[in-house]
Amino acid sequence: MLVTLILSAGLLPPAARADSLRCNGHLVTDGDPAARVVRACGPPSFRDPWWGAAPATGVPPMMEWTYNRGPRRLMDQIVFRDGRVISIATAGYGFRAGSLPPNGHCNPASIVSGLSKYALLEACGEPVQRSGGYVNSTRYDDGTHRLFLRHAAHPVYRERWIYNFGSDRLMREVTLENARVVSVQTLERGFGPH
Repeated sequence: MLVTLILSAGLLPPAARADSLRCNGHLVTDGDPAARVVRACGPPSFRDPWWGAAPATGVPPMMEWTYNRGPRRLMDQIVFRDGRVISIATAGYGFRAGSLPPNGHCNPASIVSGLSKYALLEACGEPVQRSGGYVNSTRYDDGTHRLFLRHAAHPVYRERWIYNFGSDRLMREVTLENARVVSVQTLERGFGPH
């Protein structure tokens, strides 16, 4: 009876929507400016600006922030377009920053589709080569789901990274779309010690 009265009186805080995030008692939702997110959640663990957007392409500046709160909590990822939240999602369990192997000591087999750019950088460090920018794609691929669009292309931030694991291992070319690994190709033998 008391629970019914509390619920009907609206005394409980509203539940966070699937496309929202609760930080320190504040609710972050689609359309919120980046400054409000920082005020509510603090600075992100990782900021990833998606360079290459230009007024001529019709794609406003975009970026993704990742909040990593440790190994027992899910990571939150927020995508911004033109400084405002357009997407909020979880990205698997967090980890202790700096606890993963340093560059050159990661296991190439751990680079798999769906891995976030943040987790890839933490596990394997910076690649020896990076290139990328916006492309129009008829494919939607988030690393776990792949869809093909028949009549429309949409802008995708595509990057190609090359990892060198030393002369005793094969190099890998990693393709990322919107900060997610979507494919891994094996290349020729690497070079130098590692």
